Amino acid sequence: MRILIPVDGSTCSRAAVRFIGARSKFMGEKPDVTLLNVQQNIPGTVIEHFSLEAVRSVYEAEGKAIVEKLAPEIEAYGIEPHMAVRIDDCGPAVAKIAVDDNIDLITMGSRGLSPVKSFFLGSVSRSVLEHTTTPVLLVREKELPERENLRLLLAIDGSDYGESAAAFIADHPGLFGPNPTIDVIFVAPDYTKMALAEVDSVTPAPTLKFFEKENQLAWENAVTPVLATLRDAGFDAKAVKRTGDAAEAIAAYAGENADLIVMGSHGWGKFKSAVLGSTAAKVGAATELPILIIRSDKDELLV
Repeated sequence: MRILIPVDGSTCSRAAVRFIGARSKFMGEKPDVTLLNVQQNIPGTVIEHFSLEAVRSVYEAEGKAIVEKLAPEIEAYGIEPHMAVRIDDCGPAVAKIAVDDNIDLITMGSRGLSPVKSFFLGSVSRSVLEHTTTPVLLVREKELPERENLRLLLAIDGSDYGESAAAFIADHPGLFGPNPTIDVIFVAPDYTKMALAEVDSVTPAPTLKFFEKENQLAWENAVTPVLATLRDAGFDAKAVKRTGDAAEAIAAYAGENADLIVMGSHGWGKFKSAVLGSTAAKVGAATELPILIIRSDKDELLV
């Protein structure tokens, strides 16, 4: 498995390095890891006062020092990392290396904000997600439990992202353990509550039954192909049905039953100011668990 870890020397980036190192103990084959530091583009005012080559040399030395300082942390797990430094905007630089090096997973640290702030990504993580369709694992500072088989919560919404996420889990079992616990959660809208809000206090029974049937149908259509993908790969996945607010239900269930959340996300592209759908953003703000974001190669990216 080829893993790219953008690092900046912060506690969060160290957490990302430790996460991959700790999981590598349970992999049959050590992952191929690249530690990358991206130095921001050189301001024109700086170039005006110093030669370009002199400035580049300073930037590259700073980036190299950051990467070399973190290298021993991953080497302690028996992994000899590749080390790279780029001078560019972070999102495009990470995305380009991910494509050029056939990266399977980008792993990054994410500090996390309170639910009141409703968003959990810093500008760097957001920029990376805006520019890449490579899966991105956002690691928090909270340590994972020392267990070979992780408890995964795969949150789906009936879109193709759920199947893409299931396929990623099936293709990379070593990251999660040979026999992870996988709960597939689908949160259906509360059609019954909606129906009651639109009618008088006495609601005809057939109307309520209709909405209940629609709720059940939506759940079955969402979970059936995802469960099939996981079970075909040999995983004993379980479907979980919830009704109501998706983010609240996912975060609450994960808090009791998961080590890691896997979600698809619709990229909002260059026409929007955020990259994650509201559900993924709210879940990220409400939990300290690591979140694996699965994008699609059909997503619109910033260019």
